Amino acid sequence: MTSHDWQLHPQAEALVDRLVAEALGKSPELAEFTSRLARQTATRPQDWLDSVAGPVTVDELATVGYRRTGQPDLWRHPGAQLPAVVVAEHYELALRTDDIAAFATSYARDTGAGTAAELAGSPLAGYRRVVVAEQNGVLLAGVERRSWSAGTTPQTFSAAQAGAAARAWQLLADRPRTLAGAAGVRAQLPPARAAVDLVGADLAASYFLQQERGYWQRHNTAGTLQHARQDRLGLGWGNNDHHTFRSSRAAFAPLIGFLSLLGFRPRERFYAGAQAGWGAQVLEHPGCGGVIFADVDLAAAEVDLDFAHTELAETGRYGTVGMWCALHGESVLAAGMHHLEGQFSFDELAASLAELGQPSMRPFSDYPYLRQAFTEADWWPVPAARLAALVAAGQLDPHRAAEIAETGVAGSHLENLARRAGFKGFNQTNVSATLLATDPREYRR
Repeated sequence: MTSHDWQLHPQAEALVDRLVAEALGKSPELAEFTSRLARQTATRPQDWLDSVAGPVTVDELATVGYRRTGQPDLWRHPGAQLPAVVVAEHYELALRTDDIAAFATSYARDTGAGTAAELAGSPLAGYRRVVVAEQNGVLLAGVERRSWSAGTTPQTFSAAQAGAAARAWQLLADRPRTLAGAAGVRAQLPPARAAVDLVGADLAASYFLQQERGYWQRHNTAGTLQHARQDRLGLGWGNNDHHTFRSSRAAFAPLIGFLSLLGFRPRERFYAGAQAGWGAQVLEHPGCGGVIFADVDLAAAEVDLDFAHTELAETGRYGTVGMWCALHGESVLAAGMHHLEGQFSFDELAASLAELGQPSMRPFSDYPYLRQAFTEADWWPVPAARLAALVAAGQLDPHRAAEIAETGVAGSHLENLARRAGFKGFNQTNVSATLLATDPREYRR
């Protein structure tokens, strides 16, 4: 097993929180927006921040671990899950959104401004920005972040570039999802390669993740409800934390190959325990910043393998992940993601979703710096032929198969997460129990 020794960075978080608090103190309009954010979405401004600007010194930034980027006034923290910081005389909170036009329109409607602010940057570009409010030297902006190479300069496409971006988006949107297994995953390589050739890995990967969030959401009730709440403010899934794809063993190496082609790089990997029979490779994109959990059945003897780059033969019995894929298909194909994890105010989200009929499972991380819980699963139907094949192979009890045929079986979740102290890692201790609790053979409503 390999791991990244992610540390807590309370001083760096305190610097960000100080800039946010100072901005709120100077701008009643921003404070009112923050109040709406909490009431309507169960989130804080920090859950959405792409960057925060303010009168901070370079010595302060360096002391708490921030490092200067290629742009002199833009600083990022390499070891923490924290927003970028821009050294400036004014204050600005730049919130990540999926669509700055939707954010500007929603803000104008909610505040009675009448006319949405001017958009800077081309649709589907690496960086777009709109300033929706300015009061007492404090700016509130919405941004689309698809590439950190753009820094904080909105990117304007030429006609040829705009055409290439539209073509790349469509290539990824039209991927042949109805195929199955390892061969189906390998069939995703040509459109991914063509998209990267057209716009580069940063944009292609960001298009892919945005499309996958939309695909998952259409099959997840909690996600649909929460997205509606967030999109009333025009924010979309700008608070996404990571995306979880499940894979059969045979399709895992092709999945990693597909993600690598899009520019994702392996980060830590871990093993959930012999009882759970499951492992995960975490991948992060250095350009667009997206994070992926890739899950697969794993045996205890394979824990020290670089299993992301090893051809894994199918075994005699499916574990939790393998059974999920056998029932629903590959996440990167027809099934979609197992879950999307967003950053929220943990207790407030759980309570508000419960009021909407979407209760949560028991938290599997409950630390001061990391809290995590799944919503209860959405119930998905399974084709009769697929159930019959699993019964014939001895992988599924006939009585359970009959029950699934009548009621359906656990599909996807929304994951509620709250990070503090800049912690960038994940809980490797309690995941085993959670995986067992979500095993589709055992999980009940």
